[in-house]
Parts: sequence; structure tokens; C-alpha cells
Amino acid sequence: MTDPINSIEWMDAADLSANHWNPNRVHRQELRLLAHSLLTTGWIQPILANRNLIIIDGFHRWRLSQDNKAVVKRWDGQVPVAILDVDDAQAMAITVRINRAKGTHVAVEMHSLVTALLEEHGWTVEEVAKEIGATKDEVELLSRDGVFEAKGISQWAYSKAWYPAEGPYGGDKGTEWARAQGISE
Repeated sequence: MTDPINSIEWMDAADLSANHWNPNRVHRQELRLLAHSLLTTGWIQPILANRNLIIIDGFHRWRLSQDNKAVVKRWDGQVPVAILDVDDAQAMAITVRINRAKGTHVAVEMHSLVTALLEEHGWTVEEVAKEIGATKDEVELLSRDGVFEAKGISQWAYSKAWYPAEGPYGGDKGTEWARAQGISE
């Protein structure tokens, strides 16, 4: 078996299709950050698709490549794709496995990261906010020593987030989705 990374090809984003099984949801702020990342860093990871050109990983990058004017212009609607020779069932398992492996951001670790950027690397609060997709208030809060103890964060109760998951976001629905997310510029 050849590693998919060895056979990345540029394709028209319109040739790919969204899957209907991806449990991952990205909020508007993170979508803006993803667009910023693509435009400043470029494509650092391809979209993964199965042999039927159904997306396994990279749905949000794929949507941006069709809906964000700056991203469309820069790559002319093209996306880097690695094709995996797997059926839909295998693709479903890979999608979940990849998303679970990406993990979550823990506030205490974010405190260490933000502090290092500010103190060790000399970044400004504004630079940190822009580059990690946070507000200045969030950066300032994350940079404070003892903030988690002072706020009694271990005492807080958090509600579970939800996201309506009706249908895939392919075709015309994708453009409507992008507008609703505030990323179609």
C-alpha cells in the first residue's frame, strides 16, 4: 500500500463531495482562523477523500476553498487532495478517528502557550489574538497568573454545546452555510 501523502494532487474543489457522517462542527471564530491560517501559511495538509471523492477529512478547508473569496482567488478553486483507497464504512471510521485524535484545547495549557508567546517571544497581545483566533480580552485573561484559581473555575458547571446536524452541506447548501457562518467574504 502506498502512503497517501506520496500522491497528493491538486483538484477542483467542486469535484469533491461532503460526507454525511462527520460529527465535527467548527464555530464562526474558528472558521475565520482557519481562513487566516490558509492565507498566511498556505496548505499544510491535504484534504483526504475516498475513491468516490467523498471527503474524509478537511470539510471546512474544502468549504473555504469554495466560499471565501480570498481563498478561492489565491488557489483558483483548487485544493490539495490525497485519495485513500477505502470504502464509505472505512472512511467513516477514519473521519472519527482523525477528529478524536486532534484533541481539545485545555485552558491551563493555553495559559502556558499564551504566556510564552508574550514573555519569551515578545509578541503583543494583538499579535497573539490575531494568530490564535482569540480576542484581546481572551489573551489578557489567559496570560494572568492564578486566573483559574481566582475565578474558581473548578466550581463552574458547563452546559453541553449542541449543533443542528440536518443534512450534508454540499452544493448550494454549502454557500448558504458559509454565509450563515460569516465566512463568505
